[in-house]
Amino acid sequence: MLPIFLLAFTGIVLGISMAAPPGPVMSIIMNRSLNSVRSGFLVGMGAMTADLILLGLVYELNATVNFSMVEPFIFLIGGVFFAYLAYMIYHKRNDTDTELTNEEGKNSYFKGLAIGIVNPMQIGWWITAGLGILRTEGITPYYFFYLGIIVYVFLFSLLINRTFIKFGSLMKTGISLFSILVLLGFAIYFIYAFFLSFL
Repeated sequence: MLPIFLLAFTGIVLGISMAAPPGPVMSIIMNRSLNSVRSGFLVGMGAMTADLILLGLVYELNATVNFSMVEPFIFLIGGVFFAYLAYMIYHKRNDTDTELTNEEGKNSYFKGLAIGIVNPMQIGWWITAGLGILRTEGITPYYFFYLGIIVYVFLFSLLINRTFIKFGSLMKTGISLFSILVLLGFAIYFIYAFFLSFL
C-alpha cells in the first residue's frame, strides 16, 4: 500500500486523466461552457456521477459479472447515443440565445450523466484501469480521484467561457464543429466495434 500522500496524488492524477482527454463528455462540456461556466461544469458533474455509479458497480460486481458478454452492446448503445448528440448540436449550431435557464442547467447535469453511463470508453476504463487500482490500492485513491475531476472541469469550463467572451461567434462555430466531429467519430468507431465483435 502506498503512503497516503502518494495515494492522494495518484487519485488526483487519475481524475484528471479521466476528465482531460478529448471525447464525448469533453465535447459537450465545451459546447455548454460557451453559454455558461455553470452549464459546462454541470455536464462534468453529471459524468462524474456516472463514474461514482460505475465505481460502485465495479466494486460490488467484479467477482461475479462477465463484462465481456455485454461489451458489444455497450458499444452499440454508446455509438447511437453519440450520433444523436452530434445531430442535436448540429441542429442548434446557429442558436444565438446564450442565456441559461434553470431547466437548461438541470439538463446539462443529466446529459453528462447519460453520456457517462453509456460511454464505452468510460465503462472500459472502470473495468480495466479502475478495477486494477481498486484491487491493488483499495478505495482510498478514489476519494481524491473525484477532487481531480471537479477542479479540472471547473477550470476548463471557465477557460472555454472566457475565451468565447473574447472571440464571440467564431469560437462558438469552431467548438460546435469540433464537438460534432468528435461525437460522430466516436459514434462510428463504437458502432464499427459492435459489428466487428461478431466477425
